Amino acid sequence: MHLPRLALLTILGLSALATIGCNTATPAARGPVSKVFVRDVAASSLHATDILANAVHDAGVRALSAQGFTVVATEGEADAVLRSSWQTQKSTDNRSDIPKVSLSLSLFDKSNRRLFEGNSGPSVAANFWNESRATAEVTTILKGLPAPAKK
Repeated sequence: MHLPRLALLTILGLSALATIGCNTATPAARGPVSKVFVRDVAASSLHATDILANAVHDAGVRALSAQGFTVVATEGEADAVLRSSWQTQKSTDNRSDIPKVSLSLSLFDKSNRRLFEGNSGPSVAANFWNESRATAEVTTILKGLPAPAKK
């Protein structure tokens, strides 16, 4: 393996380890939530994040289901809606052509009150995001949700 490639893999691995504990989540007081509708990811101006929309959506559905929430097909059936979006910022290092991004997830009740908010931590270069990282970040963020209401 070439040295630059090995260095890149090492940096990627270290950054993954460094950010794994940096996910922030802020639960708020809430009413009973057991049914959740997962919205499609808000479109961004970056192709690198837009191609991950299905992975983020599917990971949200799987994580919520695994935690005991019922994922419903329409917003009308839901007690709450999970919204996700990419937060983008211009890179400040030598690679100004590659923006830095982080993933944000929020749960809103029917009156549009935020019940939960979490993000993937510090922004990283968009080219470090892939389907497996997006899935892992969504799963980690949603572990901060309180347990669903009893059905």
